This record gives sequence, C-alpha cells and structure tokens, in this order.
Amino acid sequence: MIDLETLATTIDANILTIGAIKFDPYAKYSDWKWGEYPKNQVFYRRVDPESGSKIGLRNDDETIAWWSQQTEEVKAEAFGEEERYPIDQVMKEFYKFCLPGKYFWAHGVAFDTVICEQVFKKLKRGAPWMFYNLRDTRTLFDITDPNMPGAKYHHHALYDCWRQIVGVQNIYSKIQITA
Repeated sequence: MIDLETLATTIDANILTIGAIKFDPYAKYSDWKWGEYPKNQVFYRRVDPESGSKIGLRNDDETIAWWSQQTEEVKAEAFGEEERYPIDQVMKEFYKFCLPGKYFWAHGVAFDTVICEQVFKKLKRGAPWMFYNLRDTRTLFDITDPNMPGAKYHHHALYDCWRQIVGVQNIYSKIQITA
C-alpha cells in the first residue's frame, strides 16, 4: 500500500511524505498498534520539498492553502524540518523497498502511483511496478463497506496506508477472494 502527502494535486506534485506498507490481503492487520509495525514491512520518509522543486516538481497555491487549514499536529508532521531527505535518496530507497513486490495498492492509482512514476522518470529510472499490477482501494471500497478504523491521524501517509490495508483485508474477508 502506497500513500503520499503532497504540495499539489497534479501528476508533477511535490512530495512531503511517502508511506508504504507491505501486506498480505488475506491477513488481519487491524490488531497492529500504531507505530509498532514490523520494520521490514514499513517505509516512511519525509521528503525535502526543495529537492523536489529542483527536479521540476510543483507546489500549488490551493493545496498549500488547504494545508494551512489543517490542525497544528497535522502540519507539524507534514512540514516539520527534522528527518527530511532529498527526493533522489528517498525514491532510491523506496524503489528498493518495493522489490520484489507484485501488487501495488493505493487509494486511487491515478494519484499516488502516477506521481511516483513521474518522479522516477525525472530521476531517469523506471517504477518498481508494472501498470497491470496496480490495485485501487477506491474501486474496492465502492463494492462493499471496508469497515476501516477511524482516522485518528489525519493526512499521515503511513497511517493512511494502514487504514487502507485494513479496509482491503476486511473486504477480501467479506467477499472471500481467492487467488
């Protein structure tokens, strides 16, 4: 599962944070405690937006205005100065994290994964997934109620990944998908 927090809503959006969790859709991760995820299954980085601007990623005034209306806690996580890394380093680490994954989920594959693909392209590398292995939670969540946990942490890429994973797992359990 992949989730981004960005400074625009276009495919060339500058990235603030990137979260990803490797998961088994047939398992039950709803019992995971926040922050106690298995380290080898989790990727979370805060990106230095200046490094994104240098490769042509953009900030949108409307999105920045939207961020300004968020709680202090949300803004501190998204915009805090500590542990910020250059986008090229983050994407190199993210690429390695994604291997040897097969399916890549996002809450709308026309946003998170497309932005990542654009960044990979600007960095002259391919994405770690094939287009036919992308999966969309929005479509799945339209089929039946995902019974996701409440949004305790708003606009936190890693927390959003976990919530979406729980939703996917709940739906798989309901419709008994077999592979």
